Amino acid sequence: MRPAAVVFGWAGFNAVLAAIMFAYGESFEFIALYFLAVLGTVAVGLVVLFAHRRRRGPRMRMATSSRSAGYAALAAVLFGLGFLYTHWISYLALFPILLAVFEFRRERLPATVFPARTEVRSSPLVPPREDTTERVVRRVARVGTLVAVGLRVLSALRPGRRR
Repeated sequence: MRPAAVVFGWAGFNAVLAAIMFAYGESFEFIALYFLAVLGTVAVGLVVLFAHRRRRGPRMRMATSSRSAGYAALAAVLFGLGFLYTHWISYLALFPILLAVFEFRRERLPATVFPARTEVRSSPLVPPREDTTERVVRRVARVGTLVAVGLRVLSALRPGRRR
């Protein structure tokens, strides 16, 4: 599925929800705010559409694991917490943003380099080794059982000792 279609679909569903607000008699300010959110989503959809159509020429290769995205997400969370609690928390978002910029610069690969396939390292399945004493006890029990059964069979076949 195309990313721009997903974002525009999201905007379309939000527009339908905003239009439903007219039927419930909501205030004009509430509906206007909802439609402004729809316009923001449409703007993001246009940016995504433009970004995906610009892929002409050499692409910038990205590393397979991205720490910079995690730092940017942490900065967004801290910035959002600044709205909830106090604006001083928003200043703490500067540090993860700087880390994200520096990490992003290190994660970029030249256009001629292709990232290696990502593989999950795992140890081969090896059955657990049995304890040697347990193995010896099992073998002695088997041999003892076979000897007892063999002696019983031989005593039953021996002539002269019938009960």
